[in-house]
Amino acid sequence: MTKYRLAAIAAVTFAFVTTFSQLEAQTVAPAGDAALGKAKFMGYGCYECHGTMGQGNYFSAPRIAPHPLPYRALISYIRRPSGEMPSYAASILPDKDVADIYAYLSSITSGKPASSIPALSSVTTKPK
Repeated sequence: MTKYRLAAIAAVTFAFVTTFSQLEAQTVAPAGDAALGKAKFMGYGCYECHGTMGQGNYFSAPRIAPHPLPYRALISYIRRPSGEMPSYAASILPDKDVADIYAYLSSITSGKPASSIPALSSVTTKPK
């Protein structure tokens, strides 16, 4: 390889790494307050479709917790949704409030598997 090709490969690699690092930094959610986020989730009416714990509803909205979308994907969808969800401009739902709501959704833990609940163990075990 010539030194020009090596320089070009190095430049492309550097650009890729730099771009990837910038994208990765954008996906990190800003600090939010989960307690405020819960109040805002209720106050903005998110619970009406997504349920009080983000569990979703078969007829109106998908499950968004536990394990919400990455922050950048969530805020992008809130600003320009598809389907039935209305859009929320930053003037209506500020980024700080989205960060708090994201903190709330991220704080919701998965429930225990049904097989670990004694009252349900007989219906969740495999037949013999």
